[in-house]
Amino acid sequence: MSIRQIIIVVLLLSAQQGMAQDVEQQREEKWAHGGVLMMLAPDFDYYDKDLVRYDPPSPFIWFGGSWLNGGMMGDPQAQFPLRSGALRKVDCGFTIFQVSRNLYRGNVGVTAGLQIAGYFYDVAPSYSVEKDGYRVAFMPKDKEHQRDELSFTALRIPLQIGAQTSNRLFSLQTGVALLYTTRPGAQWLVTAGLGPLTINYSQNLTPLFKLADGTKAYPSSLTVGVDIWNFLCRVIRPSD
Repeated sequence: MSIRQIIIVVLLLSAQQGMAQDVEQQREEKWAHGGVLMMLAPDFDYYDKDLVRYDPPSPFIWFGGSWLNGGMMGDPQAQFPLRSGALRKVDCGFTIFQVSRNLYRGNVGVTAGLQIAGYFYDVAPSYSVEKDGYRVAFMPKDKEHQRDELSFTALRIPLQIGAQTSNRLFSLQTGVALLYTTRPGAQWLVTAGLGPLTINYSQNLTPLFKLADGTKAYPSSLTVGVDIWNFLCRVIRPSD
């Protein structure tokens, strides 16, 4: 083979490699999105298996138990007369919209979003509760005081950094988040999951409410979340 032929072959291989790199770069997407708003017009081809996209472990909906601590570290002297049972103290909510940024090959990224969260607590049978803004009072139940449920709702804005494996169908996921909430103010959260399912633990950094004696209540929650958008697009998406 002559030098000229060798040069031609090298040039052809280089051009082919460059085209392959261009195609690969075109299959990488830096941004992804999800949440309730995406359900209005779902695109089942959104999760193309050839795309490299960071899909954050942010639940479409979540539900689980929540308990109150008298202070961030827990005060054994603090008493909150609530019913026992996992379904008597609840943290639940849903994600309105989220956007994520792919930082490294779809395995590492950051996420921000908008969520609605709710806290619901059943008061012990012999007690009633009165709520006035951030102040809460528990009292013995009588004819004038019959309220037996304590509830709060809030908007949350999570900022999360996380990682996931490369399996596009059922990836292992983990993340750490700091959340701004309209009530009580701030939370931290850790999450781990498999595919569309996540387990989430959160702890409030600011109190949800305080009693007349100054005792502050800090919720901690352990919830299970489901990313329905992920499930629809990846698990039951129409076959090509």
